[in-house]
Amino acid sequence: MTLPLVSVVIPCYNRAQTIRRAIDSALAQELAEIEILVVDDGSADDSRGIVSAHPDFRVRLLARARNGGASAARNTGIAAARGEWVAFLDSDDLWLPGKLQRQLAAHATRPGPDVSCTGVEMHLLDHGVVRTQTCEDQADWAQRLAMGCDLSPGTTQMTRRAAFGRIGPLDESLPRFEDWDWLLRYTRSGAIIAVQEPLARVYNRRGRLGDMVALSAKRFAAKHHAVHDALAPGDRASALGDLWLQVVGTYAFEGRPMAALPYAWRAARLRPALTAKRLCVGAAAVLKGRLAARGSG
Repeated sequence: MTLPLVSVVIPCYNRAQTIRRAIDSALAQELAEIEILVVDDGSADDSRGIVSAHPDFRVRLLARARNGGASAARNTGIAAARGEWVAFLDSDDLWLPGKLQRQLAAHATRPGPDVSCTGVEMHLLDHGVVRTQTCEDQADWAQRLAMGCDLSPGTTQMTRRAAFGRIGPLDESLPRFEDWDWLLRYTRSGAIIAVQEPLARVYNRRGRLGDMVALSAKRFAAKHHAVHDALAPGDRASALGDLWLQVVGTYAFEGRPMAALPYAWRAARLRPALTAKRLCVGAAAVLKGRLAARGSG
């Protein structure tokens, strides 16, 4: 059998409502030399049955006995991949037509980098907001990623498979930020090709993930402390302040202000004005939600 050019790795956990949409968007790329590796990470719903029943022979189900998180699922898919390239796609997102072709063409024009990412249509489901976000080229990707990651790599990143052997697998100790962590390690020696167009649709919902995001933020900050310490003082304050504010925002959305307080304090010491603004916006949103609930009751 001819080897695929691109292996699409889709980690899946209880995504029976969206997994078929993600798979079909990958198959719609009009690229014959493709395989779709859906790594079911111990789902309790019918995700496995939906994948197994897919009629396209290029779709393969890799079933994990127990849930290990997105990193473990992606590492399972990477290990099974046969393509020259590995493309990540989250199971609740989708690709727009031409995404893979556009990235492959960009790599053909500029063969040095092993990674490319594209712009996205960001659907913020909790707020009913759709935002188009382009992917802009950077002179120094290591510096850029030290400050933060808005590339949505879990759905936009395409990587030469050999790069995982050189950089290593995704860090399975990080429940979140694992793709950011891998890219930060990669950019110490490699560049990223930025395909500006929004060629993926990302559906973002925070869920009840406060504890998971807090744990990941602490581990991420400890792992990359040397990277942050090498930044200019103002950049370091911005990078770490934004990291802690992600934790604050997730806890606030869950309605757990007391859990958010230690991280709000950390953020306030680094970025006082932005922290105060975010806390005011968050408090207004909570109040609005409570008033709406009373009105509907």
